[in-house]
Amino acid sequence: MSKISSQVPKPSDARQHRRVAVPKGTFVIISPGTDKEWKVQAIDISQGGMAFIYQGSKEDLDTAGVLKIFAGNADLENVNFETVSDEPATGCKDESFPVRRRGVKFKWMGVLKKADLNDFVNNISP
Repeated sequence: MSKISSQVPKPSDARQHRRVAVPKGTFVIISPGTDKEWKVQAIDISQGGMAFIYQGSKEDLDTAGVLKIFAGNADLENVNFETVSDEPATGCKDESFPVRRRGVKFKWMGVLKKADLNDFVNNISP
């Protein structure tokens, strides 16, 4: 019985990659449909995923699955992702102007795309 409990990950072990805050001016472009793009503010990023804030309802981005990340003179395009959390942003009390925080994990990438992501994260890290 003790072997089973020792194999269960602790909450502190949940992240495989260290998240780093992104510099001001780092944006994400999300295309939930074919005719509309959303430019949203990135919060943090790692080799495994990222978080961003946006204005709107959770359902507005439910069909999105690909994003582009822009930071200064660096960019990373066509990144496939899966939403892992989406909740009201901390401190947002104005229901007429809802701001939400979405956490996403990146889906499988080829070796070259993964190397591009690693370079991107390392270049924007302080």
